[in-house]
Amino acid sequence: MVRRPLVIVGAGGHGRVALDTARLAGRTVQGFLDDTMAPGTAVDGVRVLGGSGLTAGLADGADLFIALGDQAARRSFALSVLHAGGTLATLVHPAAVVSPSATVGDGSILAAGAILQPGARVGRFCILNTACSVDHDGVLLDGVQVGPGVRLAGRVRCGEDVFLGTGAVVLPGLCIGRGAVVGAGAVVVDDVPADLTVVGNPARPLLR
Repeated sequence: MVRRPLVIVGAGGHGRVALDTARLAGRTVQGFLDDTMAPGTAVDGVRVLGGSGLTAGLADGADLFIALGDQAARRSFALSVLHAGGTLATLVHPAAVVSPSATVGDGSILAAGAILQPGARVGRFCILNTACSVDHDGVLLDGVQVGPGVRLAGRVRCGEDVFLGTGAVVLPGLCIGRGAVVGAGAVVVDDVPADLTVVGNPARPLLR
């Protein structure tokens, strides 16, 4: 099957990771869309085609990958693409390990070294960064961002738009509520309510 060319929305650091992942997975990248760079700017050998407003004209000719690190912005943009009839690419680095029984939703990315064990389910618009792991039967709902080196033990469930900082660890069977933030290096030993930020070992609510 001939795959359509890919256009990446966002030419920052995450966009460059998406570019490498796409290239190594055999995708042809047509260019970037970025509101902060002038058209024609080269990013790792790929041109910026213009701003994000060009997405509507690409719906019939290219797949899109939304490389925005901000959860809310990524979700909003991805949903607008789907509403307009566009197609979101799912990117899986060839150095990722994905169980045949794991699933990955549209618009998500698995970076180099990411691991999905049996029964793991990843929703749409998720970011699984370098060398993170989701063990058996883990569930990540839409918009979850998993930082480099994060370890999610078996049966962990993350609600929509959860952010897990670099090197965080979540013990088996726990639930991280929608919009919660787990700080870098935190060790989560209890469920985390929605919209709460936890840090430390063991993880505790962040005092402001």
